[in-house]
Amino acid sequence: MGDVTLESCIFHGSRCHITPDTIRELVKRYGLYMVDRELAVLWYEMFSKEIRYPAAWLKRAIEFSYSPQIPHEEYVQEKHGKLSRARGEAREKAMKEAYARLDEQLAAEREAEMPAAESEFWKFVPARVKRKLAEEK
Repeated sequence: MGDVTLESCIFHGSRCHITPDTIRELVKRYGLYMVDRELAVLWYEMFSKEIRYPAAWLKRAIEFSYSPQIPHEEYVQEKHGKLSRARGEAREKAMKEAYARLDEQLAAEREAEMPAAESEFWKFVPARVKRKLAEEK
């Protein structure tokens, strides 16, 4: 890949049906590198789609950066960190749910062995709690 020049941008722009004056204006406004990069995307898109206004498409592509971006190493590491944290949180949530089910089973087994009403501490339970427990059964 050689150096990007205005002449190469004009040549590639003409192959995409964009006038040299439009290419010069875009280069003046956005820079040679941006115009060249998005021209490559336009060239590729013209093979798969019908583009009616290539100059407008190119301007929009430059403004919104249609070209594929190469992520920075920090971005990739941050993304991997987020994924591993999400996996860890999902694993922790699953473990909590499993322990909650085990606790419910254990409480049901203990209640079956010795009902709360027969406990020596039943007399200390408030009346409203006793009513609520009676309603649940």
